[in-house]
Amino acid sequence: MTTFNVFFENGNSFNDTNYDSYNAGTQEILSIMDDQEYEFQNKEHYNNFVKELEACKTHYEVKELMYDVGTDYVDELEIHYTWLEVMFANYELADYETVL
Repeated sequence: MTTFNVFFENGNSFNDTNYDSYNAGTQEILSIMDDQEYEFQNKEHYNNFVKELEACKTHYEVKELMYDVGTDYVDELEIHYTWLEVMFANYELADYETVL
């Protein structure tokens, strides 16, 4: 069982014991945010973010969600494409976007 340590703006943290139950895309996004030392406002903010991320079906939805977190995640890191690669390992972006 993997736990994921979540940090908050007030300096507190908690271990998310549900981390293993999240899809691979959500886990990758959370890992990148952790590497970037992102701090959530509070536990409710974190839980809502995870719920919204788990509901994403396309990289366009991830892109929109991540713009609310910070534009650098989209503009610089292109995190929505990382999610796409993790969730759909054998995709070809041109073919994928044509279907949508």
